[in-house]
Amino acid sequence: MSQPAIEIENLTKTYRSGLRRNPVFAVRNLSLTVRQGTISAFVGPNGAGKTTTIHSLLGLLNPDSGRLKVFGGPAGTAAARARIGYQSEIFHPYPFYTVAQALRYYGQLAGVPADTLARAVPAQLERLGISEAGNRRTSGLSKGMTQRLGLAQALLHEPELLILDEPTSGLDPEGRRLVLEIIREEKAKGKTVFLSSHILADVERVCDEVVMIRRGEVAFADQISSFGAANQDWAIEVLGFTSAVRESLEPDLRLLSLEGEVAVLLCDSSGKRELLRKLVELPVEIGAIQRHRGSSLEDAYMKHVGRA
Repeated sequence: MSQPAIEIENLTKTYRSGLRRNPVFAVRNLSLTVRQGTISAFVGPNGAGKTTTIHSLLGLLNPDSGRLKVFGGPAGTAAARARIGYQSEIFHPYPFYTVAQALRYYGQLAGVPADTLARAVPAQLERLGISEAGNRRTSGLSKGMTQRLGLAQALLHEPELLILDEPTSGLDPEGRRLVLEIIREEKAKGKTVFLSSHILADVERVCDEVVMIRRGEVAFADQISSFGAANQDWAIEVLGFTSAVRESLEPDLRLLSLEGEVAVLLCDSSGKRELLRKLVELPVEIGAIQRHRGSSLEDAYMKHVGRA
């Protein structure tokens, strides 16, 4: 089994607030693991602790306690950062550089050799659809163009791990689609992506798993494949569902919900005909019959972190 790309164990970080300088927990005993070669989403409401966690991973913050690893080694070291491409939520390039100059500058900071940089800069500008803006000063870029430049600099040194904080924020539909395609391409190359986003539709489209954080703690985690897809089950509404009816249908009864004498029963496709035959023979009224759709990612978000 390969070493996880990210391991966080019992991360805690507090800040001081108010006149009394009372401690406020930004992150409290947070633990998570990101497997190599996956796209993992890190979601939660504003102030939940996502950026604090990311900055701790990058070594920009010193946690109060806990252990953080990147590819098995300690997080925050120069060696760990060299393997990471990071796009911040608010990306501010130097305003006096052109787009191409800014990208070359970031490549130099990342230690990319000059000959490699000469090829990589135009390639990334082309990939992000900003080649025509290469000679424009970054101060004149729109929010969407600036976001694309931020992703380009994160990709420039071919990192093994991409940490992206709201990468599609401020993008038009075409830009969002392009960025999501690039994220998929990076996964296809064997790269790992740790993605923070408020746009749940984007998370559902590209991510393999999701971790939801609430008040600095992990509130929920699951595979994206478990959400939303219609399955082989059917939901059958039954009116007049009494205890006697229930006994007649047991032991194979699968009850989805019950309110008074209105029940919703579940059955798979192979058992649908037999269940309907039994119901027709009972003193009940059959209501709606439809495919049962699993809960959506939005449902899970609202249930676990939506009222944070």
